[in-house]
Amino acid sequence: MMDALDGELAEAQHNELEAHLRACPSCLQEWQALLAVHTLLQQTPALSPAVDFAQRTLARLPNRRVRIWTLTAIYALLLLGGILPLALAVWLVFILRPVLSEPTILSSISQSIGQALQVMGTIAWALLAGLGEMVVQQPAIVGWLLVLLGIISIWGGVSRQLIFQTSPRQTS
Repeated sequence: MMDALDGELAEAQHNELEAHLRACPSCLQEWQALLAVHTLLQQTPALSPAVDFAQRTLARLPNRRVRIWTLTAIYALLLLGGILPLALAVWLVFILRPVLSEPTILSSISQSIGQALQVMGTIAWALLAGLGEMVVQQPAIVGWLLVLLGIISIWGGVSRQLIFQTSPRQTS
């Protein structure tokens, strides 16, 4: 239908659309609504901006030099923030290469990491088991936590609406 509105349908496709519209009342109703909106938009004159719109907009923009220096500083900080950790990692690899090349150190490091992960897993399992026992023994605590989450969620939505609510503009 949109292609027909834009005049981009071939003759055969246009005839097929007309035949379908004669057979389908709901599509005909939608087509008439689309035609009405299309006609309205075609007949509506384009609005032109206020006379001093460009001057006011340019006057409200920050100084071009300040913008360029600010962007340069931001990009330089981002570049340093990415390059410094990379340079530090390369430096550490060169410094620690002799130490890390020994097989006994690598095996002891992997064992230490494995033991640390095992301890963390045990702690996480104990915390989850304790939480499960608390939920079974004290269901009211879970209820209060859910109520608090609901209140926080509602307040977050209200505060977001208050913060982002457009203030009325003053006309001079």
